[in-house]
Amino acid sequence: MLSRKGKAMAKKYIVTLKADEREKLLVLIGSGTAKARTLTYARILLKADDGWED
Repeated sequence: MLSRKGKAMAKKYIVTLKADEREKLLVLIGSGTAKARTLTYARILLKADDGWED
């Protein structure tokens, strides 16, 4: 990701999930019974753990 001046920005947060944490998030998303905001946060955490950027 580039800043306004064209320079690369440092990652603000580095997310590293443990296997059991990933599993809980996947179960939460799979059930689909949580609030939409909670599901969105879960998806964001999983993507950040996979190395996706903002």
